[in-house]
Amino acid sequence: MQELHRLTSEYIESEDRLRLTGEDQQGEALCLWLTQRLALRMISHLINLLAKGSPEALQNPTQDDDTNDLLQGFAQDAATSNIEHQEAVDSSKATKSLLVMEVDISCSPEGAVGFVFKNADDHVSLGFEAQQLRQWLTIMYAQWQTAQWPDQIWPQWIAKRETPDANSTERPIH
Repeated sequence: MQELHRLTSEYIESEDRLRLTGEDQQGEALCLWLTQRLALRMISHLINLLAKGSPEALQNPTQDDDTNDLLQGFAQDAATSNIEHQEAVDSSKATKSLLVMEVDISCSPEGAVGFVFKNADDHVSLGFEAQQLRQWLTIMYAQWQTAQWPDQIWPQWIAKRETPDANSTERPIH
């Protein structure tokens, strides 16, 4: 199973899909394609994980919505302000491209999240620490806006925040 260490996430209008171009430790690149339907399910699950199991959610045992939004917003702002701009992974150097049919998501008690992207023939893994997950969700929200996909799944603590320019040639990642 190939393990990715860097990732560029972008919406490709001609495909009406999200392309995740990843690079492994050896510098080999590949493209993972996500449909809106799969991305919607994946993002919804990740937002739910943060809303219920993040340290910010656990600081609010009554699960008061206003307090939760405030705490999650602070955590999201902190993560977003620490995004480091990196050179994008070059999709033209990808040795393979696969349409993702399924994503397994695992979460550690420390808030790290692991992904296994699957299609019929391949499995590709990727991991994010808690702050990296929040940063990636900010990037995904910007791409979602570029795609003009319905954004009801995005909570205020992400949607009302300043996001990186979705049309920038440099994509902050992982």
